[in-house]
Order: sequence, then structure tokens, then C-alpha cells
Amino acid sequence: MSSLIGITTYYVKAYEMGEKRVRGVKGQDMIMSTHDYSTSVEKTGSIPVYIPVINSDSYIDQIANTMDGIIFAGGEDIAPSKYGQANRKNLSTIVPQRDTFEFSLISKFIEKKKPILGICRGMQVINTFFGGTLHQDIYNAKLTEIEHVGIMAPQDSISHKVKLTRGSLTYKAFEKDTISVNSYHHQAIDEIGKDLVVTGHSEDNIIESIEHRKYPFLVGVQWHPEMMAETHKEQLKLFQLFIDTVKKAKQSNG
Repeated sequence: MSSLIGITTYYVKAYEMGEKRVRGVKGQDMIMSTHDYSTSVEKTGSIPVYIPVINSDSYIDQIANTMDGIIFAGGEDIAPSKYGQANRKNLSTIVPQRDTFEFSLISKFIEKKKPILGICRGMQVINTFFGGTLHQDIYNAKLTEIEHVGIMAPQDSISHKVKLTRGSLTYKAFEKDTISVNSYHHQAIDEIGKDLVVTGHSEDNIIESIEHRKYPFLVGVQWHPEMMAETHKEQLKLFQLFIDTVKKAKQSNG
């Protein structure tokens, strides 16, 4: 039987849609995601399931019980209060409801020892959940001259290289020291969370991949492999390693 893979979603408030919204009607909040997460999961032979933001303990329990693994997807900035900071210059949109939901969701999946993959914001969620912090804006912090935001570039455009740590799960996925990636973020990990280890850096020393020292599969990457997977096939290798781990976990749990 195919594995069920949960994928977190945007929670878009009605006012964000503006007066000329193209879906729904005035006053409706929306749940959204980009389509390429689901196509990347489907290509591994698994079933993608988008997870709406609903802050209900019983609902979160059911999601964690039902899904075989979860992808924490990209999206808005995490509220700085989640990692003990005040809001600083160039902070973008924050959605506290999504932050609360995803912190609860990751806690439940960890309890059940189910595989977890974080992408872009998802990696930052993992880091802040474990007590780490973020640079709220890498340009305001003067960390780099490389263009990491990439808003005007095609989704599969190469922005920079990432050097991977041998022996890490991300290295196991790609089986090479250096990979080329896209980039769509203005924030980055500052202090690494407890029991997490950095497994990849960009050329300008921005943290690009992390994993948990002890957990069977808890991996985060800062780039967007789902955006690249159609034209840069090697990016599917990360999803495949994740799904292979999901299948092994299902077998061992019976």
C-alpha cells in the first residue's frame, strides 16, 4: 500500500487576498500550497495529502496517527517571538496560527518517531522548535552578497552551490560533495537548535541543510528541491530517501 505523506499549507487570511481575489469570495480565508510538492511526492510512488491549518489537539493527533511521514513546506516568516526575539527590520508576513499549528504537529510526529522533512520555512520551523534562532533578514544582517531571495528568477534557476557533509543524510541522498540549488529565502538559521547538526553550507556560509543527531529521519533543507525536480532530476533523490525511510518505518512498526 502506498505511503500517505502529509504536506503543510499556507493559511491565507481574507485581507491578504485583496479586493480582486481570483478564488473564493470576500471574507473567506484560504488554505493554499504550490503544486510541485505533491508532484514530487507522487513521483516516489506515495500519496500527497495537504494538511489544513486547524489548531485542534484531536485533529493534530489524527493527522499524526494517519500520515506515514510529513513535509513541512515553505511559506511565511516564523514569528520572532517563537525564538525569543522582537520583530526587526525587513521581517515579512507572519501567520501565528500556522506557527502554533506546525509546532504542535512536529511535536506529535516526533512522539511517534515518524520521518520528517522540512523545506525552506520547514527547515526553520525544525530549528526554532528545537530552540534555535534565525537571522530575520540576511541582507539586513549583512551576511551575504549572493542573491538568495530569487523572486524574479524561474523556479528551477540555479542560485548557488551547497557543500554537503559526508556521512549526513543529505549527502546520502545525493552521493556527492557539492550540489547546485535554487534559492527563495531572506531568512536563515543563526543559532542551531539542540541536538541538530549542520550538514550543508552555501558558498557564503549560509546554513543550507540540517538533521537531528539521534532521530531516525529529521532533515531540513533551505532550498526548494520540489521546484527543481522536473528539470533537475537529482533533486528527487532527497524525496526518494525520505520515502524509503517512511516505508522502512512502516514495516518496522508492523
